[in-house]
Amino acid sequence: MDLRLGFTLIVSVLLCACAVPPRSPGPPPDLRSPFTGYRSARYDDPRWWLCMPGRADACAGNLDATEIRPDGSHVEVRDTQLPGSEQVDCFWVYPTVDLRPWPASHEDFSDLTRQTLTTAMQVARFRSVCRVFAPLYRQTTFGAYIAGKRARAPYREVAVSDVVDAFLAYMGQYNQGRKVVLIGHSQGGEMVIELLKRFFDHDAAMRDRLLLAMPIGWQLEVAPGKTTGGTFDNLPVCSKPGETGCVVAFRSYDAYEHADPGRANPSDGRESVCVEPSVLAHGTTTMARSLFMVPGWYGVPTWLYGLSGVGSVQTPFVMVRGLYEGKCVSGDYGFRYLAVRKRSRQERDAGDVRVSPLDLSTWWLHGELGFHVFDMQFEAGDLMDLVGERVRALGARAAAP
Repeated sequence: MDLRLGFTLIVSVLLCACAVPPRSPGPPPDLRSPFTGYRSARYDDPRWWLCMPGRADACAGNLDATEIRPDGSHVEVRDTQLPGSEQVDCFWVYPTVDLRPWPASHEDFSDLTRQTLTTAMQVARFRSVCRVFAPLYRQTTFGAYIAGKRARAPYREVAVSDVVDAFLAYMGQYNQGRKVVLIGHSQGGEMVIELLKRFFDHDAAMRDRLLLAMPIGWQLEVAPGKTTGGTFDNLPVCSKPGETGCVVAFRSYDAYEHADPGRANPSDGRESVCVEPSVLAHGTTTMARSLFMVPGWYGVPTWLYGLSGVGSVQTPFVMVRGLYEGKCVSGDYGFRYLAVRKRSRQERDAGDVRVSPLDLSTWWLHGELGFHVFDMQFEAGDLMDLVGERVRALGARAAAP
């Protein structure tokens, strides 16, 4: 490690308690679900929302995709709305976008480029199956995770207080009785887990409002062979098609190498949660639709990552169907993860000439984080289909005599 960076981290750890920004105000002690009428000094203001329905914002841009077909040809696929999607809300918490290498809380919202890019890449397409709400929040910097728990703890509490305030404001002012899907990735997944613990796990009425929870890419654990008994007492891990009020979670790694969980190992006597979205949605470990943002769109720098075979693509996303497989496997000490690989030519049709748009051998995809950055892109179609399946079921029940 660079000596200056190391010294900065040490000083930041020692002084972190003096630099913690104020939290959002806590909810009144007598507040009860479903929190109707809750008001927030921050989140009653639309400027504190990255995405809200009916606005030109981070979730409202061009999301069309170019599908790479098995014969190598390209066809543009338009983003379309599922009938009935307006009766379900998706509450999204974005991952770490403040990559500063020292412990801090993200306070500067004058430039929303990183939040907008990440949201467009990971969740904006969910607008086809639900109304998307995404709050801006004062998150923990990447450096706080590097420095360890003692430096990270106070900044995490600031992030939690913002997300809790935003969720209560959403429930109190915007939800209006709709079913809810909670989605978060990485640090956002951690925040979703906190919401589930506080407002759903021990509240049957809120569990009834929960269509699905998707805290992707964060540590979640259960008793071995069970669907509860770890992180949650009552909220189960999703285990069968059409199930509601349950949790979908996984961390993805290369199927051809040993996964190093680092600090993501489960507690003694517990195992990591790993759900195969494609199996729940379609009964197969083959991923239905994987979607990757084309470098150059939404400000994605071409030096960050490249995609093969997209030189003529004129849409912000490229899509492949059935090219990848994701299987939950068991690693060391109860650590379970989604092992991702490109399906071989022998497993696909004889005329399938596609190569992986994403170079799976890229060096930064092989380490403690694995395929973490692309967790949601690999499984994009299956995750949206899980929501869509439940939207259709709600519509069918509403139409029944």
